[in-house]
Amino acid sequence: MSTNEKVYITGKTIHKELEKISVIGKRNEIVDKLVDSYKLLRHFQVIDASKCSHEDLLTFHSSDYVDCLKRYNDADQDCEIPEELQEYGIAYDCPLIENIFDFMRTIAGTSLAAANSILDGARLAINWHGGWHHAERSSASGFCYVNDIVIAIQRLRTKFQKILYIDLDIHHGDGVESAFCFSEYIMTVSFHQHEPGFFPGTGLVSDIGYGKGKGYTVNAPYSRNISGSMYQFYFNKIASLAYDAFQPHACVVQCGGDVIAGDRLGGANLLPDDGKKCVRTIMNWKIPAMFLGGGGYNAVNTAKYWTELTAVICNEKLDNDIPDNDFFLNYGPDFVLNIYPTQAVDRNNVHELSKNISIIKGNLDRYVTSAANKK
Repeated sequence: MSTNEKVYITGKTIHKELEKISVIGKRNEIVDKLVDSYKLLRHFQVIDASKCSHEDLLTFHSSDYVDCLKRYNDADQDCEIPEELQEYGIAYDCPLIENIFDFMRTIAGTSLAAANSILDGARLAINWHGGWHHAERSSASGFCYVNDIVIAIQRLRTKFQKILYIDLDIHHGDGVESAFCFSEYIMTVSFHQHEPGFFPGTGLVSDIGYGKGKGYTVNAPYSRNISGSMYQFYFNKIASLAYDAFQPHACVVQCGGDVIAGDRLGGANLLPDDGKKCVRTIMNWKIPAMFLGGGGYNAVNTAKYWTELTAVICNEKLDNDIPDNDFFLNYGPDFVLNIYPTQAVDRNNVHELSKNISIIKGNLDRYVTSAANKK
């Protein structure tokens, strides 16, 4: 049984593995050092995760995909990528990396550790190293070689019948959605920027799942430069509708840091306070919840954001002055926790977002609420 109702996943091995992804680099080490410098870890049981097993990967990924990456675990990452690997998405945004199979096992192991802590009695678990939501069953995609989220949800399903997945990353949570789009036991809710040319290009409000899972897929797209007030209006309405209709037993939340203003691959204009309000709403549901990382390509802003979310989860207030830590100089020239919005014009409006809310409510009423009433 967990000795603390709150668990935090950390580990030096994880930092070294994540450095293999060039767009991430030392980001997660910067996060852990900032969290620790604010002395937040005293509120958590800290778990140093280990690699998952080959069999754990197969709870979602195909044996052909996993076996292929295992064969290339010791390959020279600078070699020309074989056609066999390219067929599995190992190219472009997902290049061949050193010890690629071990990397998959490490990332999945972090989220399985968080899931296991929930199964053992913790109510809240944080794994900022997880949240790789683009990987598909048989292919890598969008920097994601393994879908640790799907694997962790599968583990949670051994105890919790209905699980609500909420994706706050700026990119559509396509890999998780496609994994569960036929299921009536996992509801996926993705808030994401959607516009021509923006990765991955999926996640229309009209995409609602298939078969018995029809209505249990919820997509809440928005336009570029969404502001905090517009986002809160949108999130509060849709999250409440989804929770009330589905009545989940546990929740998994992907908190991608690429929604924060200043992210080089993002396009939103949000501040940590906006994400904190979302997390407080979810915590008020009083059900077990896992909070995962995800995107975040401004390492300093992502560290600030996830540290502030960590503080919310353990009910602490943070001083605005950054404490001394191994990456202190990265926070110059002001060395404060504050992040400032850009002057970009919000391309969203209440009318358009309200139309999406109305469509989502109609789908939930028709498929989810009506199904619950028949049981």
